[in-house]
Amino acid sequence: MKRRRSSSGSTVLEFALAGIPMMLTFMSIVQMGLAMWTYQTLAYGAKELNRYVAVHGTHCGSGTNNCKLTVGNVATAAEAFAIGLSPSTLNLTLTSPSTSYTCNPVTSCTSNSNPWPPSADSTVGTTIQVKLQYQVSPGFTMVWGGAKAASYGSYNLGAYSKQRVLF
Repeated sequence: MKRRRSSSGSTVLEFALAGIPMMLTFMSIVQMGLAMWTYQTLAYGAKELNRYVAVHGTHCGSGTNNCKLTVGNVATAAEAFAIGLSPSTLNLTLTSPSTSYTCNPVTSCTSNSNPWPPSADSTVGTTIQVKLQYQVSPGFTMVWGGAKAASYGSYNLGAYSKQRVLF
């Protein structure tokens, strides 16, 4: 007659060997997806913001039109184009051949009334650059023992767009 072996504890051991690494893999896939979504949002925001600025050049304010932009208008538009991203960690840099503005964070420039693009750089064909950066803190910091979400494991994602003034 064969003797039966006890299998108590094998479920816990199998979970420890297979379940925990699978959960870590799943969490990594979710975090990578969130980082990719954040980058795509930044790239979209930079492209659309630069297109918005490019059509508000010298000829935009001719005649009875008054569609000139200010740095504050551009900063507000940056917040709107960066859908789902916190404005408190979104940074904006506007660059023209003669002037550069850095809004760190973007909310610090919403009351800036300086014209953008500057009068000297608003002629058709002048290159205008927009750069958006966003600080990302991965979700692993919530479950990592002893980690501080504000200072551990954060990194910056950036997107850049360059376009000529069109109008």
